[in-house]
Amino acid sequence: MTQPQQNEFIPPPECPVFEPSWEEFADPFAYINKIRPIAEKTGICKIRPPPEWQPPFACDVDRLKFTPRIQRLNELEAQTRVKLNFLDQIAKFWELQGCTLKIPHVERKILDLYQLNKLVNEEGGFDAVCRERRWTKISVKMGFAPGKAIGSHLRAHYERILYPYNLFRPVM
Repeated sequence: MTQPQQNEFIPPPECPVFEPSWEEFADPFAYINKIRPIAEKTGICKIRPPPEWQPPFACDVDRLKFTPRIQRLNELEAQTRVKLNFLDQIAKFWELQGCTLKIPHVERKILDLYQLNKLVNEEGGFDAVCRERRWTKISVKMGFAPGKAIGSHLRAHYERILYPYNLFRPVM
């Protein structure tokens, strides 16, 4: 038999599969002690219960409670979590002010406050966007059709909802 070279891959041994009888399966600790010397050689093993065995239902149905939630498949990425945290912070800010946050609609679509805030910050902040009249540019970046005066609506929503929040929020 030849010795394996230093960088040669040596496959691990096959995982042994054990199929205990009903008598062996009745005392699992004794069975595990019986197969232990074999399983220790590979570090892993699989024990198949007898074919007719049905595990008992382990949950107490009378006391089982869980809170279901809707998890949309398009919201499974990390960016969505950041967006949801941002919206949660804004809602809490307005709640502390004694108001309920109502997210506005623009062109029959819910306004993405996170994206609006991000784009305004990328353009230099509220004052710079107002001074250089970039609201139309921001509306186009958000996917709205140019030439419909959406920029003025975005400015009004930003000024009413996001500007007070950004003044309050500590600079990071």
